[in-house]
Amino acid sequence: MSEEKGKVFEIAILGRALWELHSLNNEGNVGNVVEPRSVKIIDPNTGKAVTTDGISGEMLKHIHAELMWLLDDKSHLCEACRTLHPERFNYVVSKNRNKFESPAYVIGEAVKTCDICDVHGFMVEKPTVSRKSTVEFGWALGIPEVYRDIHLHARHALGEKGKRQESEEGREGGTQMIYHRPTRTGRYAIVTVFQPWRIGLNEAKQDVYTYDGKRRKERYQLALKAYQLMFTRPEGAMTTTRLPHVVDFEGVIVYSTKPMPVPIISPLKDNYISEIEKIANALDSIQVVKFKGVADFVEKLRTLMSAEPYQMEFGGE
Repeated sequence: MSEEKGKVFEIAILGRALWELHSLNNEGNVGNVVEPRSVKIIDPNTGKAVTTDGISGEMLKHIHAELMWLLDDKSHLCEACRTLHPERFNYVVSKNRNKFESPAYVIGEAVKTCDICDVHGFMVEKPTVSRKSTVEFGWALGIPEVYRDIHLHARHALGEKGKRQESEEGREGGTQMIYHRPTRTGRYAIVTVFQPWRIGLNEAKQDVYTYDGKRRKERYQLALKAYQLMFTRPEGAMTTTRLPHVVDFEGVIVYSTKPMPVPIISPLKDNYISEIEKIANALDSIQVVKFKGVADFVEKLRTLMSAEPYQMEFGGE
C-alpha cells in the first residue's frame, strides 16, 4: 500500500492470530484449579453450536491502554492516568468537584489534557457523564478447535519435598501446595474498531472539537502504535510463566476515508476476507489492505500513520 496522505474516518482490524501455550484470560479458581475461559458460539462454517475458548474484549482493551501509557511521554496524561488509576478522569473530578460542574466542561478538560481518557473513554460519577471509547474490542474467539490442557504443579519448600501432605490441596498458610493451571493453543478471531474521527470531539456538545491539528494526529499515531505492539507482544494473565508463543497474525485492515462505518465481518468465517472485499467494492470510501504475518501487519498499519484523523464538519457559523 502506498503512503496514505488522506484522512481516515474509521479503521477495523480483522484477523486470525495463532497463539500457542498461553493463558491470557481465565474464568477464575475452583479450589486449586484455574479454569480457562469458555464461551458458546454458533460456528458460522458449520452452523452448529460449539463451546470454544475466549479472551475478553476487556482484557484486549486493557492491553491496548497499557501500551498507550507505556509509549506516552506522560506529559499529556491526567493525574489519574499517569499512574494507570482505573477511575481515569473520575478520580480527577472527585478531587476537584467544585471546578467541574457541567458535563461539557468535564469532557472538554479530559480530552484536552489526557491521551488515554480521550482515546479509551471514562465515566464520571458526578456530574454524571461518560466519554465513549474510540477503540472497541470484541472477544478474541478460538476458531474451533482450540487445544486446552490443565497442568499439575507443586510448590515445595527446601527440606520438605516428599513429606506427606495433609490434603491434596495443601495446608493453608503452609509452604507445600499442589495446583493446576491451564494452557491453550489455537487460532483466534480478532475484531477491533478504531474511530479517529472522534479524537478530541466533545460529545457533550457533539459539534465541538476541543483541540485540532497536530495534537489530534499525535494521539491518532499513539493509538496505532499501541495496536502494532499488542499483536507482537500480547500481555494478559499468567504471562510470568505462560508468555504466549506468538506465531502468526493474518487478515485485513479496513478503513474508510469519508464518514462511513467500516464493515466488521468476523474472521470466524472462512471466507470473511472475500466478503469484506465485495462490500468494499459496493461502497465508496472503503479500503481493504491484506496482511500476512505479524511483521507484515506492523508494516501495513504503519502506512496509515501519515494520514490525518478525519474531522467532521458540523456546519453553522
